Amino acid sequence: MKTVVCLAALAAVAGVASAQLSITETYIGIDGEDGTEDWFEVTNVGAAAIDTGNFFYDDVNPTLANAGQLDSFVLNPGESAVFLIASNPTTLAQFASVWGAVGNVGLTNGGGGLGQGGDEVNLLDAGGVVVDALIYGAPLSSGTFTIERLGGGSPTLSALGVNGAYESNVFTNTTLGTAPNFEWTLVGSPGVVPAPASAALLALGGLVGVRRRRA
Repeated sequence: MKTVVCLAALAAVAGVASAQLSITETYIGIDGEDGTEDWFEVTNVGAAAIDTGNFFYDDVNPTLANAGQLDSFVLNPGESAVFLIASNPTTLAQFASVWGAVGNVGLTNGGGGLGQGGDEVNLLDAGGVVVDALIYGAPLSSGTFTIERLGGGSPTLSALGVNGAYESNVFTNTTLGTAPNFEWTLVGSPGVVPAPASAALLALGGLVGVRRRRA
């Protein structure tokens, strides 16, 4: 679903947007069936509303020519949106079946899939300037967890119960799962506001409530 914002509101936030969005989590896939398309989460860590539709995603060597535009969500301070690296809307239902009810889930129609052996998630503004990047290496590609980066720090694997990370619903993965049902789950916190961002927003008086999202 796309959200429409008036031109006046866009003008009001244009000057601060490029410095106020942070890539806070990503899912790079696993061996065998992935459960969902690759995805990444963007969080508004600033003090003003931001329209994600003004931004683009690309992986290594980022350029607007190869980037995919993010679906439009107007994020208030502390809010997040998850973007599947896919163009088919049916992938949204697939995501919901694995991760449950997560608010603000959209698509980015290009930019390249993410590699398990190391890759980059780059967020570009309309001028092609990289405003934030999450770069990970091979040690993080062990496969069953998402990668999070809180407060602009180093990326780490999500851990169950830490920073809002929860276990996903089961799905079939014949490589990692075991007979007879070959069930597998993931661990991550899509749509949950990272703790460091929340703490900073408390000082601004703009904290947005966070709730655990499960099916």
